[in-house]
Amino acid sequence: MADHLAVSDSVTRERNIEAQSAFASTLVHDVEKAPHPKEVPADKPHTNVYGSTIDTATSLAGTDAVYAAKAALLNQALMDMGMGLYQWILFLITSVGWFLDSFWLMSFTVIAPSSANEAQFFYSDNKEAYLFISLYVGLTTGATAWPWMSDMLGRKWIFTSTLVLMGMGGLVGAGMPAFTGLCVVGFVVGFAVAGNQAVDAMILLESVPASHQFLVSMQGAFWGLGQLVASAVGWAFIAVYTCGTGPDEVSTGTALAHQSRATHSDSSSSSSSSSSCHYVSNKGWRYVWWTFGCMTLFLYLCRFAFPLRETPKYLLSKRRDAEATQIVKDIAAYSNRKTWLEESSFARIDSTVDASAPESRRQSRTKSVVSSVGGIGLAMLGLLWAVTGLTFILHKSYISTYLATKGVSAVTATSVTTPYLYSRYLYVALCAIPGPIVVGLLIEAKGLGRKRTGAIIAVLTGLFMFLATVSRSRNALLAFECILSFLQTATLAVLITYTVEVFAAPFRGLGLSVMGFSWGLFGLIASIITTFEGGAADGAAVWFCGAIWVLMGGAWLAVPETKGRAAA
Repeated sequence: MADHLAVSDSVTRERNIEAQSAFASTLVHDVEKAPHPKEVPADKPHTNVYGSTIDTATSLAGTDAVYAAKAALLNQALMDMGMGLYQWILFLITSVGWFLDSFWLMSFTVIAPSSANEAQFFYSDNKEAYLFISLYVGLTTGATAWPWMSDMLGRKWIFTSTLVLMGMGGLVGAGMPAFTGLCVVGFVVGFAVAGNQAVDAMILLESVPASHQFLVSMQGAFWGLGQLVASAVGWAFIAVYTCGTGPDEVSTGTALAHQSRATHSDSSSSSSSSSSCHYVSNKGWRYVWWTFGCMTLFLYLCRFAFPLRETPKYLLSKRRDAEATQIVKDIAAYSNRKTWLEESSFARIDSTVDASAPESRRQSRTKSVVSSVGGIGLAMLGLLWAVTGLTFILHKSYISTYLATKGVSAVTATSVTTPYLYSRYLYVALCAIPGPIVVGLLIEAKGLGRKRTGAIIAVLTGLFMFLATVSRSRNALLAFECILSFLQTATLAVLITYTVEVFAAPFRGLGLSVMGFSWGLFGLIASIITTFEGGAADGAAVWFCGAIWVLMGGAWLAVPETKGRAAA
């Protein structure tokens, strides 16, 4: 009897989905009987930049029949309206979010040597690494919490909150009198950065027509731009207002080590050469964070010149049909376009629902996340995020250790001059900019798509991680760092685009929080390993990173394709 009921329920759900899909199609044709001058004709298929047809998804794994039909109708309305001024400005605003995320992550690399070298910040261990550990604790927490909260509180609120938190964190951190306090602020900044990046992608995806979903990848170009600006601003301040970090300077740690030996040999010695790097002569890193904080808050305030609205797909997922309809109308009005979408269209879909038990038969959000990509697909996607968080940190740290055994001296803030160090930062940042742009074009190309593009980039990443071991000079290593910078941003671009597309709006934040936790946790593990492991010189970590990325090419092929499908 129970089996018979289960089969009956399954058949009912399938019929509901078919009914809603057919009814949504009917609605589209009904409302388009009167032609609009600025709309694409209903009988003309919508295509991407290469001319490939885009299908409006009407039966979406993990979603109920009502939402599937409404999402199909909304996608059709957005595609008929086209990419307008509102969406282009939104692309710029959310891309600035990527800019600020990268900007702040790079700021830790900029300030870590000089802040850890300041006399009153002294600890007897590797102080600088603790700052990065606190950052990754914040990134892990933020990448998990913010997307999950966005499913309940909305995308717009999360976006604005994370920007304010980043800006205030920079201003407060710049005035910290102790290294412990700076690490606490580092956690807060990381917490904000991780959430902002995920929500930026969601806001753009849920507001643009399906023909322009590739723009989520192209946002990543602003990641490299953020690194570039952060390096340039950091160079200006660190070069002038910093002490004790150049190759000809005596660092605080070295000075205190000499002092400790002198104290054991002569107890009357009480002078401390660590006083050579004081707050008054080491304000460069503080100026950097003050500047970064002010820039962030300024860009946040600039946002109010634009009428940023909640995303229509989020509102639709909350059954706030009237608000979703009004948002689409507002977008059309701002872009000087027209839309045929009306609230009555959604109401008519509701009227065809089997009212017997849609709520009780709807999947939980957790089951919906799994059914979106399948059990194996979800595991592979989580593995891709974990490998991204783990390997780039490990490879960057251990390739220098390995090459030191081959006669290539490491490039650090204490081993090279500031101009040389920052010029390398600028070269690496410049190479990061074109990666997402190339990916944005490839993922829409015929014969490629998201899966194959991701697989190709994964294999290339592994191969160049291997090839970096042949470097026998600092310049050769720089060339490989630039190539890997290009591939890293390309990897991040295609991965986040695929992730936001494969999950539907009702549980998109939950899906991103699962992937964000995987990425942040393994990034934290990599930071802990590089801090406390001691540095193996045999290159095992380097070979591991290259090999696992070659294998990740297969992981990409195990997930379902999203190319040519409008995101729900």
